[in-house]
Amino acid sequence: MSIQTHFTPTEACTLIAHEAVSMLDTVQTEMPQCMKEFRTALETLCTIHELGKDGETLLAWVDVEIASAERFIADGVNLPYMIDMCRLNTEPDAVAQMDLVWMLFDTAAMEECGPEQRQALLNTARTVTEMCGLDDLLLTTLKSNAVTLAKGLGTELADIHAALQAVAEQSSGPVQQQEVL
Repeated sequence: MSIQTHFTPTEACTLIAHEAVSMLDTVQTEMPQCMKEFRTALETLCTIHELGKDGETLLAWVDVEIASAERFIADGVNLPYMIDMCRLNTEPDAVAQMDLVWMLFDTAAMEECGPEQRQALLNTARTVTEMCGLDDLLLTTLKSNAVTLAKGLGTELADIHAALQAVAEQSSGPVQQQEVL
């Protein structure tokens, strides 16, 4: 039996991207204030932890979904998400949230981080602590669901890769990061 107690940087970034895109579902007349910080935190984590293609994929996904939300704000056109957002059926429990928060803190403490990046990481950590159930860590004994969540995040990242590839093929050329920004 494999026991995982900490997220990998790729899993943590996939969770942040997933939560950012999930928040876009609440967009009605304006973009959530934390969206820019989620994007900056994600980019910082991807760069510092050298996530390469996976990091580029997650950033492209968030950029596409932000552009869709901005279009909805501008002209009311509601575009579907690139992937089924209900596919990830495991919510991060308090242990998983704390794991993510510590990774954000660890990254913010690294020398490579600039002041704006640190602030985005810390604000993202604050937002993560406001996600469902973090107080349960302090009030009750929990079993971590990190293994189940990590598997779901891995599957979600594969789906994002496939969705971006499909967009690239429809555009009859490779998706350049600048095109999806």
